[in-house]
Amino acid sequence: MDAVRRIAQSPFSAVVEPISEKVGFELRGYKVIPRIKIIYSIVDGTIYIEYIKNTWLSEETMLKRMGYCWE
Repeated sequence: MDAVRRIAQSPFSAVVEPISEKVGFELRGYKVIPRIKIIYSIVDGTIYIEYIKNTWLSEETMLKRMGYCWE
């Protein structure tokens, strides 16, 4: 919950994820612990948590699970 509070207080402080170019909108990632990252977007001042990612997971697998498939 501390991570969510930090994101809510400063949503633009997290790094823009490189996969943003693939999905067509800006995704940011906040690392909670070394193995867990919250992937979120900001739309019209609202924060949407898009995915909770195990950092060992490949970007391709994450995008497939989010519904973005490139074959």
